[in-house]
Amino acid sequence: MTRVGIFYHESFSRRSYLTVGRRLADFPAALDELLQDERFRLYRCSEADDRLILQVHRPALIPEVEADPL
Repeated sequence: MTRVGIFYHESFSRRSYLTVGRRLADFPAALDELLQDERFRLYRCSEADDRLILQVHRPALIPEVEADPL
């Protein structure tokens, strides 16, 4: 059976550089029905430290995000 992981942090539901407007405002509640299926699992992400972020992003990303007024 193929499983799907859905990774979510509450900041995704607020207006930010990660999302367009508040398009995720109803998450994760919008997934309730889907998550009844054992093929899907919701992972609530904690805040990542800079060391972890730098394993997958270029170093300039961190100050760019910190400077974002949203």
